[in-house]
Amino acid sequence: MINLLQYQSVPDWPALSWLVRLDDGSQAARVYHGAHVETRDDWFCEAVWAGEFAGGDFDRTDIVAGSGGRLRQGQLVFVSSGSTVDRLQFLRSAHSTWISNSLVCLLAAVGGSVDPSYPRYFRDLRSIAEGLDKYRRVLVTSAGKVEFRFFDNLVWDGRRFTEVAKPASCADLESFDDYRGFLDRSLAQLAENARDARRQRTYRLLGALSSGYDSVTVTALASRHGCRHALCVERARDGSDDSGIPIAPYLGVEVLQVAGDGWRAESQPEAEFIAANACGEEVYLRSAEEHLAGSVLLSGYFGDQVWSKTPRDPGPNLTWGEHGLSLTEFRLRAGFLHCPPTFWGARELRRIHAISTSSEMRPWDVPGNYSRPICRRIAEEAGVPRELFGQSKRAVAVLMHFHDFLSPSSLSDYLGYLSRNRGAWLRRGRLPPVPSRHFDSVVRTAVNLCWWLARRVGWRSLAARLLEPVHLRSYVFPWALEHAKQAYPQSPDGVAPGGSAPGGSAPSGSAPGTTPSA
Repeated sequence: MINLLQYQSVPDWPALSWLVRLDDGSQAARVYHGAHVETRDDWFCEAVWAGEFAGGDFDRTDIVAGSGGRLRQGQLVFVSSGSTVDRLQFLRSAHSTWISNSLVCLLAAVGGSVDPSYPRYFRDLRSIAEGLDKYRRVLVTSAGKVEFRFFDNLVWDGRRFTEVAKPASCADLESFDDYRGFLDRSLAQLAENARDARRQRTYRLLGALSSGYDSVTVTALASRHGCRHALCVERARDGSDDSGIPIAPYLGVEVLQVAGDGWRAESQPEAEFIAANACGEEVYLRSAEEHLAGSVLLSGYFGDQVWSKTPRDPGPNLTWGEHGLSLTEFRLRAGFLHCPPTFWGARELRRIHAISTSSEMRPWDVPGNYSRPICRRIAEEAGVPRELFGQSKRAVAVLMHFHDFLSPSSLSDYLGYLSRNRGAWLRRGRLPPVPSRHFDSVVRTAVNLCWWLARRVGWRSLAARLLEPVHLRSYVFPWALEHAKQAYPQSPDGVAPGGSAPGGSAPSGSAPGTTPSA
């Protein structure tokens, strides 16, 4: 039973990070937190939700962005985001459990690290793309097994966690008006929560605009509830104009323009993005940090699934991708919340899909493979001309595992890291990667050719296992974690300092990330 939350502010930590120590049988939970985490007698959070702020009932809705903890009748409910763009992580030791909204914070506090020679962190951490029932839940570290939880809540009864499904806030969805009304009401409640004067720090809504469907749809909805600014990235990954700037006047929002490659001019900008999901594809938002601080970023992640006429999986498992997850560590430091309204009601995806393909939506179903009738109707009824959006599919994500890679300052540091840690490969009887940018260029060309051949003959899975260890990109996650830990220089009282691992070393012969899902 837990009946007391004991708080300790750690000023040097990222403003929205938190870490909780739970001792078996103790009636008190020790909460260590950054400067902008909201703390009350029976709850704490870095979150916004569809409900009154003062009530602290973020555990009683699935329309929540961010995370926190809520005391309920002797149990402590840990609340994860109502999406897959954030997660909770916890680690058990002999007599205590640590849980945090940051993997970096958790490992920095308990002195944990991962294996530099393990090549499949990217594959393991992106497994959330397979849905809530299939993602890899365990990451082996020197401090013990870290367990991940997406979307659902965790209830601590004094000795163990129980996973509990979030309550469903979605009303019956039989028509487009039902669905748009649900989104509209939810945004109104969330906007009021975000600007509540009883907060230590209020938040403003921040949209995004591109030439596609999803961000335009979200910003069109949010513009009715106080959203007055929208981020626009100048160009897509292929160099084409993807800014969405012509759309802004129709929605009454001011454009905040971001250079898609501006991050490359900064010193080692990628680490905190890669440390979240081993990929770091949202690093392009690093140059938008000043705009993001103090905001609720309303993104369109998951729109590819929920608003598509042909969803990949129409079930309730949120099968889609790991996109958006790389923002987690960055946002905790920069001080903003990430909220994709696309996830609202997504466990009723079959009903949403039925609306998309219904006869009432035919006027907004355009010819071709790139048609999203729900998006088009919402945007056009908000006044956006049909020809300004949804004409072709573009993307701005940085593909570090395929085309792009580290900025010059980061690459130099990373190659030095590989040289210093070559013993990790030798101890496992493996050849260490060659720390050379030019050699990696040759390898990448060969690997791309092998991938092309493997796809043609149906050996893609085999090719992945054989070729993955060759890439320099395959080992960038451990490097990024060590860099990101510098954001947590101070070890709070009662938490093991760096180098003191509460859970012991990783099991003999077990490579990090290979433990079966819990």
